[in-house]
Amino acid sequence: MRKIIHRGARIGGALGLALILAACGLANVDGPAGAPSTGAAVTITQDVAPSALLAVMNGPASGPALSGLVAATARPNEEVTILQADAPPKTVIASGSPAPPKVVIPGEPVAPGGGETSYQWAQYAKRLKHWRGEVAAGKQADARLTRDAVSAWLRGLGIPAKASKLADAPGGAGSLAAESAAAASALAGLEQENGNIFGSRRVIVLYCDDLSGTLPAGEFAGDKVIVITRFLPTAAAASAAQAELLGAGAAQAAVLGPEVTAAQIAALVSADLSQDVMPESVSSPVLFANDSAALLPKAVRQLTNLLPELRGAGVTVVINGYASAPGTAGTNYTLSYERAAAVAAFFEAHGVPESSLIIVGHGASDLIAPGSSGLNRRVTVVIEKSSGGS
Repeated sequence: MRKIIHRGARIGGALGLALILAACGLANVDGPAGAPSTGAAVTITQDVAPSALLAVMNGPASGPALSGLVAATARPNEEVTILQADAPPKTVIASGSPAPPKVVIPGEPVAPGGGETSYQWAQYAKRLKHWRGEVAAGKQADARLTRDAVSAWLRGLGIPAKASKLADAPGGAGSLAAESAAAASALAGLEQENGNIFGSRRVIVLYCDDLSGTLPAGEFAGDKVIVITRFLPTAAAASAAQAELLGAGAAQAAVLGPEVTAAQIAALVSADLSQDVMPESVSSPVLFANDSAALLPKAVRQLTNLLPELRGAGVTVVINGYASAPGTAGTNYTLSYERAAAVAAFFEAHGVPESSLIIVGHGASDLIAPGSSGLNRRVTVVIEKSSGGS
């Protein structure tokens, strides 16, 4: 059965949805004798890989933001689990979104075999044009059915009503360490139930104003962790929290304060759920001197070239800082964060809104050369355009 792959419209601001249109059991059927024949029924498809979004709330205050985030990032085949920070944690919502719908598309008209008149070829061209219109209409119908199904699922979750009934997290239950433990345990249980179907499309969102606590190594299994606070954390606190999360096994970790918009958070979560690769916009690393976060002249030239694109509307800039291997893990995490912060300060001083900049320190990870090499003392800049396009 032939397949045509396409990408559908977004749902609730999420990144591009994967759509599946399948012909349900139709065989390759020719028409009556002398009638124009058609090929096998066509499957128009883009597989939607399963994903998991797990969030931990520290009380009713985080309810509206979480409700908006789930709505903005909703996609088919997504498992959503929401926990209330407590001792022990309480499950508020555990639900899976619907699979993509199926729409029947007729088979493509078969081209004449030869010896036909110009009139017969013209008739074939007309049938082919009509069939292509049917395919386009089928895509639109499937996109509409997908939107309706996911929207109905979202309404059924009732996040605002359920969140409003929650109490504030008791002392200690809303800390970074406690919420991380609750999220990691719940996600491990989800993996046991479903098998390893989510791959790296697992995102943990922690609404946490207490960044203290020590996380055990191996608590996370390559998950992406985003910590959202209501108060602007200091660079030292954000760097220390990222170091704890990465040291616990998180593949990526970001600590975001109130300066980051809901749309930017949704763009980051959506990219991780769909495993979309965001392009690195610096062609070579922005290098630093040993044990330094000061921008070198070469780095200034590279960053200056990016400024026109960064000033555009709907742009989120993720600035990733790295360090070389010598030194303690804590020192390297702090230094990598300071390097990313230096790049952010340069951008902000040259007209890029602070609200569009997200700083992430990775320490001495993702080495691109031998551990002590200066090539590892770098920053990469990733641009995510959250309005229009995928």
